[in-house]
Amino acid sequence: MAKHNSDGRSRNFVSRPLIAVALTLILIAGLVTAWRQLGDRIDEEPVAANPCLEGPATVSVLADPAIAPGLQQIAENYNKTKPAVRDHCITVEVRPADARATLEGLSAKTWDQKTYGAFPAAWVPQSSVWAASLQVAKSDALQGNPESLVSSPVRLAMEPELAKAIDGRLAWADLPAQTRAASLGDFGLRSWGSMRIAMPDGPQSDATALMTQAVAAATVSAKAPLTDKQVRSGGVQGAIDELLSAPPRVGDGSIDAAVRSIAETTDPSDAPVRAVAVTEQQLYAITKNDKKARVAAVTPKGPTPVADYPVVRLAGQAVPPHVSDAVAEFFTFARKPVQMEILTKSGFHGSGPLPESTATVTFGEVSDQLPLPEPAASVAISRRVYPAAAL
Repeated sequence: MAKHNSDGRSRNFVSRPLIAVALTLILIAGLVTAWRQLGDRIDEEPVAANPCLEGPATVSVLADPAIAPGLQQIAENYNKTKPAVRDHCITVEVRPADARATLEGLSAKTWDQKTYGAFPAAWVPQSSVWAASLQVAKSDALQGNPESLVSSPVRLAMEPELAKAIDGRLAWADLPAQTRAASLGDFGLRSWGSMRIAMPDGPQSDATALMTQAVAAATVSAKAPLTDKQVRSGGVQGAIDELLSAPPRVGDGSIDAAVRSIAETTDPSDAPVRAVAVTEQQLYAITKNDKKARVAAVTPKGPTPVADYPVVRLAGQAVPPHVSDAVAEFFTFARKPVQMEILTKSGFHGSGPLPESTATVTFGEVSDQLPLPEPAASVAISRRVYPAAAL
């Protein structure tokens, strides 16, 4: 700083070299700051462009063969959104699977990947019959409570002439007695003998167990969920014994074979099978192309059992957090109306529109649904209905 006195006044001034140094320092500081900011932006850009730093991850879902095709289509739609969860690029893979095989694999000490494929993050069986069995066998395998994705009420597929004779007079509680000789005399068809109710116990035969649950609940007049104590009572055990006393079997013993046998009957007075429990969706799939009803869909009086297609989310080390979050996100996506239409157009009840009524299936609403039994009660019935090796 210099001080110059002239004409009696003084003034201060800054030397030009000092100003130049200050400006240079300011410029350097500005360049350093800008460079750092540019570096930060460069560091951040790859993160924004690549949300999958942890790489790809496949999320496996096992599903009942009836619903698997629809879920596969929904998975394709979901995968097209390029989902990323916890820095993983997610691909959902849906595989059809037999419920008994899946239960066997999940109940084992360790999952056998060679036998059953990749460990699933979720399982969608035909009904809570299987969710209850897993809960009883290995409760820590489940993550939270299963929630129904879609549903399908259980009906009796019946020979049309017999259905006309019954004309709304049949209740679930009446079914055990209809196995007795000449029981159709109650409906004016004594010479026909018994109702000949098939009791399929093979793959996708949940309707058989669900019908038996309805019979058990009706036997004890249960309004609340059926309990294990009620199932083990003499009255219920006697009803189940009678129901299983001598069921007819046709073809491969499946529900499909029984329905087709009824449809192809030319002499209903001598039919090998006259009735079989079936989900409405199964009956729709089997008969949707029939121009004329060859099978009647009968709903016995009393609370209606329903196949509820529960989403069973699985737990354990084989389901890491990103997979667990991804499968939850997938089923949130699946429940959107546009995706649910894929399922409901196949005959499942859900938040989408059902198909047009056919000659056989009218898709009636369920006003009085049978409550799900307690898990132990469900398992007790399933062990009576299915072969010992199944559960």
